[in-house]
Amino acid sequence: MFRRCLTLLTIMLVAFAGTACREARMAAPVELVAAIPAWNVEQTMVAGWDAPFTFGPYTVKQIRRGWTKSNAWGFMGYESYQAGQSYEYLLDTGVAGKSWHCNCAVNVRQKVLEGMVGEGKLTWEVGAGQSLACSLRPPRDKPWRLALAASGASNAPMQGVLEGPGLTVRVRGTDKLEGTTIPLSEPVGYVFAVMGAMDGTVGAVQVINNGVLWLPDSPQQPALAAAAAALLLYQDISRKP
Repeated sequence: MFRRCLTLLTIMLVAFAGTACREARMAAPVELVAAIPAWNVEQTMVAGWDAPFTFGPYTVKQIRRGWTKSNAWGFMGYESYQAGQSYEYLLDTGVAGKSWHCNCAVNVRQKVLEGMVGEGKLTWEVGAGQSLACSLRPPRDKPWRLALAASGASNAPMQGVLEGPGLTVRVRGTDKLEGTTIPLSEPVGYVFAVMGAMDGTVGAVQVINNGVLWLPDSPQQPALAAAAAALLLYQDISRKP
């Protein structure tokens, strides 16, 4: 898996002479950074789109373009040929028998996104930007569904929802970098926040450079990890023809 490398020098127009370059980092929610250790994405020695990678106790493997089964989507009769691109992967949680099987599609239609997560949860029209839909399936349980879209400009960060049994999580893309007020011209990461009475930030993922995750220990952590893996892989596949 390739990762886009950026330094602060890339986005700064003026820098002090003699100041060393440092790797650009997402401006992650301060409450997460202060409370939990970050997980760096660790690449394998093998390079390429389908190379496994790890973060924390999780391993993302069996990464493939396209879907190996035509019924992989599992709802709405949706098939991969309706998408601009599609990919699948397995999220190994480190516990035997607890792996997640995940399928994603890029550039899907508005009605598909709305149908995935129910009415009223995706309240803006898909504009010139990207869209992403994923089915994230744990063993012996109902799938979680990730539905994201960007409205307006083609490089606007995507936003949307991650929905699972009894829980809806807001997903918001950000172009803000740590240490500067200058936004990047592309998303640098995504923030997860719980919708409803217990509103609050529950995780974040940086998708530039090698990738970084902040995922507190919770029953929803595997679902957030599966969604974060989808976003890390999306950043790669969107750069390929």
